[in-house]
Amino acid sequence: MKKKLTIAIVLAALIALAAVLYNTLRKGGSIVSAEAPVEFVSEIIGDSSSAEHKLVAGYDPADASKAIFIFGSRKRTQSIAEALIGCDAYDNVDGSSQPDGLKDFAGETFCTVANFSNFGEMVNDGRLEDLRELTARNVLAAMDTLCYVSPYDRSGMGKKPLAKLIILGSACMTQYGHYDVDSLFNALNCELPVISPMELIAEEAVNANRGKDILTVGVLAGNAPVDLYGPYIKTKAAKAGIDSVLCVGFKVPEGEDPLLSFLDRYSELGISRPMDAILIDDMNIDLSAFNQSLSQITSVMNAESLTYGNLISPNFRIIDSRSRICAATYSILRTSNLFTHFISQPRKLDYMLITKEAPEKELMLLQYNERYIPSNN
Repeated sequence: MKKKLTIAIVLAALIALAAVLYNTLRKGGSIVSAEAPVEFVSEIIGDSSSAEHKLVAGYDPADASKAIFIFGSRKRTQSIAEALIGCDAYDNVDGSSQPDGLKDFAGETFCTVANFSNFGEMVNDGRLEDLRELTARNVLAAMDTLCYVSPYDRSGMGKKPLAKLIILGSACMTQYGHYDVDSLFNALNCELPVISPMELIAEEAVNANRGKDILTVGVLAGNAPVDLYGPYIKTKAAKAGIDSVLCVGFKVPEGEDPLLSFLDRYSELGISRPMDAILIDDMNIDLSAFNQSLSQITSVMNAESLTYGNLISPNFRIIDSRSRICAATYSILRTSNLFTHFISQPRKLDYMLITKEAPEKELMLLQYNERYIPSNN
């Protein structure tokens, strides 16, 4: 029995390693990264008899009736869902970039999954393995059909929509857990799309500045740890041939001009290099105020152009996550033919992640409303 168990463990490790190599072979077969996925993911990849393995391997990518799942803190998931529900940036007939008076995601279901763990504390405490596993467990919960219907009845099971698109709303989950989800999906040939606001804005900043020696960006990230963005952007920049990244982040005091206040603080650092972009990953920022200030800076008729013009590059861009997440979601649904085409308003379902009381301590989604939110959140 012990020998069989040892063989099973070795086989699981070899399969997990094969998944890592599959996920990291790029550009003529050279290995870019050989990082193993978190143990929880490796076990799923290696155990074809497990429920999680069957769930991922059996995913149907062509079912348009499924829902869009958004993960992160309660405030973050609600902000992303509201942006998507209210979006009217495209013509729903031909997909062109112009509003047509109709909600772009009419008939779609958005499922928010509020995590009441403090991701920033998990990073600061070095609990990265826990964060990576939590990210993978979130995604698996979205792919299952079951949820709890009441926090007072843990045996009462309800049905919930399945996922056709995953949005990792948390920068911490993106930085530390996205790789593990990709490793799992690649190994089991699962075609469930996974995107994140941080990834979208970082990629746009990098793509707009390919070939530069240095990419200089500012970040407004709300409550997310700003120091996550620098290393994340640097990794993507290196693949685009950009030698180094200078990333600074500030919180803009309420009542001040957001762009001018940001540039004032940038100037106080004594950095002479013009900024290439400001990445706005805070859904509460007034983008119109940013764009108005930018037009003043770039106009030679205004005094602001003399004061602040040398702080921004000629191709300076304001890149916000709100519009990019809407654009990416719309593009994925349209190109993959995943729109429901139901004639109805977009709807939102709210869930929270809780631990089962069973000995295995698995995680399960609970549909909730304001009465069920933990008192400290």
